[in-house]
Amino acid sequence: MNTQKNLIRAAALLAFTAIVGVTGATCDTTSLQQNLGTAAENLSATQPGNDLSGSAGNSDATGASGAMGASSTGNTVSGFTAEDLAKLLTASSGSTLLTIDENAVTEETSCDVPEEEENEYERFAIAQVTDYVNVRSGASTSYDILGKMYNGSVAEILETVTGEEDGEEWYKVKSGNVEGYIKAEFFLAKEDALSVIDQYITKYATVSATRLNVRSEAAIESDRVGYLDNNEKVVALEDLGEWIKVQYTGEKTGYVSAEYVTLSEEYITAKSLEEEAEELARARELQARQDAEEASTKEDVTIVVQQPDTTYTTNAELRQAIIDYAMQFLGNKYVHGGQSLASGTDCSGFTCYVLKEFGYNISRTPSGQLSSAGRSISTAEMQPGDIICYGKSSCTHVAFYIGNGQILHSANSRKGVIIGDAYYNNILGVKNVID
Repeated sequence: MNTQKNLIRAAALLAFTAIVGVTGATCDTTSLQQNLGTAAENLSATQPGNDLSGSAGNSDATGASGAMGASSTGNTVSGFTAEDLAKLLTASSGSTLLTIDENAVTEETSCDVPEEEENEYERFAIAQVTDYVNVRSGASTSYDILGKMYNGSVAEILETVTGEEDGEEWYKVKSGNVEGYIKAEFFLAKEDALSVIDQYITKYATVSATRLNVRSEAAIESDRVGYLDNNEKVVALEDLGEWIKVQYTGEKTGYVSAEYVTLSEEYITAKSLEEEAEELARARELQARQDAEEASTKEDVTIVVQQPDTTYTTNAELRQAIIDYAMQFLGNKYVHGGQSLASGTDCSGFTCYVLKEFGYNISRTPSGQLSSAGRSISTAEMQPGDIICYGKSSCTHVAFYIGNGQILHSANSRKGVIIGDAYYNNILGVKNVID
């Protein structure tokens, strides 16, 4: 009986291998049964009469002869009649290996053959031009211009077509928000593009602060050449650790604090006509900022401070006036022990001297402000103009809360007066001096 079971297994394996014939394919059992049944009906009986059951007392020998005669050729199994295979697939011992539903035989297989993965760069193209090439609405230079692809811009090839006028090869491409047609001769495509793609990745710095100074050198003491507002993005030329060198305007480079930007890597893509107009307007604005900075008084000269009004109808107006006054010194230098807002001071001097202009006298030290300035409140009660005290076991730094989870403070000698996250460090307490 063991010999017969082994022969059954061997024959079933041969049938499975011959019919499926694909390494790594997966089939559902029902479909396999159906197709085995179909194959069984189509087998060529090269040894007719080899009945598995055979004559009484000779079933093992006959089964052995049938199994030894079975061979796999192409996609057929020879050596058995249809009845032979059906019997091989159902053990005479009563243990069913596979059963064939003769009423459910089909000509199709449901084997799932793994598909070859698509090369993600198969439709990849990089513009290779002196300046830019126009993206048009059709495969001819007579069609409307939809946008521009500058040198190094990356696109996805949607379709290859023949030019309507020149008979040359054109690509229908999608790049950024632009979809249109460009001559194929202006691109490196597919594997050629893949081999040089690393050369066409651009790094950007996006500002996370409300406003960020751009300086002439990687130092807080260096001249300010301009500023960037929240979410403005510029090309990052070099990562120096605490500073990022950026392309501020078309011709001017500068440095920004790495703490207040987010770096990203992106491909250059096509620009629609509308996007290019917006970009040119922004470039003019940045140039105007730079020109204004160069014409203004240098930072190492005492700045002119606008004194606050002293009449306010509500506490909310007073609080906003305090913040507006303090914001005049954004970007100013940090001077340890400094006694002037205009020429520079430290964290506790900043809060002390700002509030003094509004008639409030508080301690000149961080620990003194925590222990004696105003009344203690929770972070949930914070309003613009309140003082946040930071540290672990003792207060070592203070800042003005300005709303929306942000602070204004004289941070350190490297950063000067900046805007930052109110929860950047451990909060020991919050002091309400105003009401």
